[in-house]
Amino acid sequence: MKVKIDGKEYKIDISKGATVLDACAQVGINITNLCYSKNLGILSSCRVCVVEIVGRWNLIPACGINVEEGMEIKTNTARVIQARKTVLELLLSDHQLDCLSCARTADCRLKKAAEDSMCDANRFIKTEIENRTPDNDRYITRNQKKCILCARCVKVCMAHQEVGVLAINGRGIQSRAGVAWDKELGSVPCIACGQCVVNCPTAALEEKGDLPLLKRKLADQDTHVVVALAPSTRVALGESFGMEPGTNVEGKMISALRKLGFDRVFDLNLAADFTIMEEGTELINRIKENKNLPQYTSCCPAWINYVTMTHKDLIPNISTTKSPQQIFGALAKSYYAEKAKIDPKKMHVVMMMPCVAKAGETERAGIDSVDPKAKIKDVDQSITVKQFARLMKEYKIDFAKLEEEKFDDPLGLSSGAGLIFGTTGGVCEAALRTIVETQYGTTPQAAKRAVDFHNVRGEQGLKEAIIDELKDANGNPVKVAVVSGISNAEALIQKIKKGKAFYHFIEVMACPGGCVNGGGMPVHDANLQDNFANARKRASTIYDMDQYNNLRRSHENPTVKQIYKEFLGEPNGDLAHKLLHSTHKPKKRYN
Repeated sequence: MKVKIDGKEYKIDISKGATVLDACAQVGINITNLCYSKNLGILSSCRVCVVEIVGRWNLIPACGINVEEGMEIKTNTARVIQARKTVLELLLSDHQLDCLSCARTADCRLKKAAEDSMCDANRFIKTEIENRTPDNDRYITRNQKKCILCARCVKVCMAHQEVGVLAINGRGIQSRAGVAWDKELGSVPCIACGQCVVNCPTAALEEKGDLPLLKRKLADQDTHVVVALAPSTRVALGESFGMEPGTNVEGKMISALRKLGFDRVFDLNLAADFTIMEEGTELINRIKENKNLPQYTSCCPAWINYVTMTHKDLIPNISTTKSPQQIFGALAKSYYAEKAKIDPKKMHVVMMMPCVAKAGETERAGIDSVDPKAKIKDVDQSITVKQFARLMKEYKIDFAKLEEEKFDDPLGLSSGAGLIFGTTGGVCEAALRTIVETQYGTTPQAAKRAVDFHNVRGEQGLKEAIIDELKDANGNPVKVAVVSGISNAEALIQKIKKGKAFYHFIEVMACPGGCVNGGGMPVHDANLQDNFANARKRASTIYDMDQYNNLRRSHENPTVKQIYKEFLGEPNGDLAHKLLHSTHKPKKRYN
């Protein structure tokens, strides 16, 4: 399609996007915008991306109109520039301008847009708006005074997650993004997935993390502080230091964490290998007994929050195996503490995660505790990638110049199967790698199947596969499904409940695309977020790392074998069940 942009004719590929905003981006003209995202669709709420279109008297938001043959677009006229500047200055007039102390000062889209447009933050009189008090929930901090009403959080919560706890309340100048009855997020069925956080262009929504507590523990000579790195974090942290999305910075991360003062740096992938050993054994037993099928995975805490609030009848179908985070904490405060002769009460176990909901998972008590009577939690703190990046910057660590180092023993050796947990389909594939081989060994049936299960990979919200090598109690092939995004999970659940589908094993990740797109990951300018497809690049690197790993199946990991032999016994055995399994209880939707 031929169009004229700023006086020059271009040929636009409309298959890559049909809006004026997309057309301009194709030819290298990036128009400032705050609300638009290819992933969320058209919102047209911020009005910052206005352009002139010859033949129309009014300015048009570039994100809300499709490009047409012969259209003439003007993106930089005096009228357009002044309109954008005025819109931004109006947004600043009721915005809390504490940029120096703001957690998002380095990647705030409003700040960057205002600086690029050379805005006067004091042009309009500051307005105090009612009902915009900060919401300091346990997992997410919601500051209404920094909300620009872009509605991105509302759209992702409703359309992608179908949780729908956020909406635009009020009218006119009293409009605000809020929840029912203007309560706190902790009072409604928020699952703490964090997708609202990663899609917020300002600091109106931020994950909560106690960095002051962590700094005190690191400075305390009597506390043994250990940290474990989740699979997806090592392909995302570099973005906070100017590196390309998907860059593998595992070695530099280990070096940086030692400089911060952590006594031991471990690989969470090892705990993922234990998850496969326990969850896989559990699945085999369920299939043989034809009981509580399908078995749903339990690795994603946001999914667990959702199902225990919304589908309490499915609780018996959830795997009792703890997530890798909780398994690591249990092993660190039992096996590792015994080996290192350290009192578990003097340990502080920290996780670097891509996830907001993991902070809530650390609070699980009772059967989840290493020592229920002493109330020693498996994990003491879960910190997101963004928060760790801030800590490193505060401590003046020059991340790019760090030498690469290796994980500590005895919890440092992991497999590629544990690594792919960071992508949607990774848990399912890792389980299949072990189950197929352990059930059939070196038989011809197993030999037919490669270690890679490509049919459960990819970005699609729903993926299905039939595993001919595995049979259920009735002699039928085992069927598996992989879903990411709660809206896709809900659609699948309804399909199963109506008798239109049946599966033996279902992996669910709350975040679309899996942990590589977690709510605690680095955020970018809207154009970068969409055009670089960060989640896709992160996932691609993870699969490359798995491909070149000498260990690609969980049950082949010598550290896993050793710990079972020396300490745990057999998978699903008495001690393994005590330390590595949990129970799930129904939760109230509203408090």
